[in-house]
Amino acid sequence: MKNEKLMQEGSIAQLLVKMSLPVILIMMVTVLYNMADVFFIGRSGDRFQLAAISLAGPVFSAVSAFNTLIGFGGCTACSIALGEGRHDLVRKYSAFVLYAALGLGLMLTALILAGMPFLLKLLGTNGETAGYTAEYLRILGFGAPFLVMSGALGNTVRAEGEVKGAMLASLTGTVLNILLDPLFIAVFHWGCGGAALATVIGNIVSLLLLLRTVSKKDCFSLSPRDFTLHTSVSLRVLGLGLPMAASTLLMSFSSTISNRLTVSYGNVAVAARSVAGKSAMLIPMVVMGICMGVQPAISYVYGRRDLARLRRIVLGIGGVCVAVAALLSAAFFLFREQFVSAFSPDPEIIALGRYMMLGTLLAVPVEGVYQMCSTYLQATGKVAYATLTSLMQKGLVLLPVLTVMEKLFGLKGIVFANAVTTVISTAIALLLCRSWSRRIADS
Repeated sequence: MKNEKLMQEGSIAQLLVKMSLPVILIMMVTVLYNMADVFFIGRSGDRFQLAAISLAGPVFSAVSAFNTLIGFGGCTACSIALGEGRHDLVRKYSAFVLYAALGLGLMLTALILAGMPFLLKLLGTNGETAGYTAEYLRILGFGAPFLVMSGALGNTVRAEGEVKGAMLASLTGTVLNILLDPLFIAVFHWGCGGAALATVIGNIVSLLLLLRTVSKKDCFSLSPRDFTLHTSVSLRVLGLGLPMAASTLLMSFSSTISNRLTVSYGNVAVAARSVAGKSAMLIPMVVMGICMGVQPAISYVYGRRDLARLRRIVLGIGGVCVAVAALLSAAFFLFREQFVSAFSPDPEIIALGRYMMLGTLLAVPVEGVYQMCSTYLQATGKVAYATLTSLMQKGLVLLPVLTVMEKLFGLKGIVFANAVTTVISTAIALLLCRSWSRRIADS
């Protein structure tokens, strides 16, 4: 297949253009999903609904962790199997992804709806934000199966190196979401509930398009006959998806803790953090898109044991990640006031948001190295190291740093905790990658 030839022989530039660029667009689409809700709610001038969306964010991240568990695991497992020439396994892996995602999505629906009172307390809502947060989460809960399946399938179809179908499906869903947001929020005045409903409808459309794309590919299967819970399939997918999923889930927990700490400084601080956080999300998502795009190539080359090409890809892509992150950080820093004011006309939110953006951007260039380390470890199947790397920045290092800095410096400590965490986590990740690379070379 031409995509296998690209992964075997393509230059770094070709991998970036043909594999990473479409994934970057998909990641930007994901950011737009999040930005659209914050933008239209923020422009309404209701700081409590804006804060409610931020407070509900960790639950949205938790749902994403499950599609990551299945989707990233399926993508890596399928890519390695393709490199080994095991097309029979690819069909079983892809079928498992679809039906496991459906089952997990239904489980999340039950958990979110049944556990609503507990969730509202855990997220740190108060009398001004609890109702809005519950409204958002209730609709998100009903839509969980569609969110999990669309995310899981969108990741898995990248295994073959073909991302056009996933990109178009994701882009279509996002455009629909952006079109529905002003209708539901500004025209129908459904507020947070309207924002959640637009997101769910967008994901339903994306899922339908992805099902059509996957059904046309011979190497993948959606047939129940290829679905199996045998450990050789289920544990392989879940094990390979665990690092990124654990990272996303721990990020959700860390965001909850951070929100609870920020709430003590007022709802304006929560709303400002929600806006400033979009810059912190956008740049790492671009870098992650670069890494995710070439992940199938890394897994494929590793499966073929072409270690020289593996090294060239990892070092080349890593350099690109650092350069892109640095350029985007500089651009966001220069235009941070315009960025924040685009989301909210509230002068208090603008003033505090500008300051918070400084903290989010400070160590972002280092994020490029961190993301490449995490991708390399996961793509080569080193689950233990990959899981540890993914967990460090999202919790194992972040939570103690966040707690200590908030105690010492108050709100300023919360603002700069992520920058300190990124530097520490990247240093440890580099040591783990060096150790694993030596073991691969000696094997």
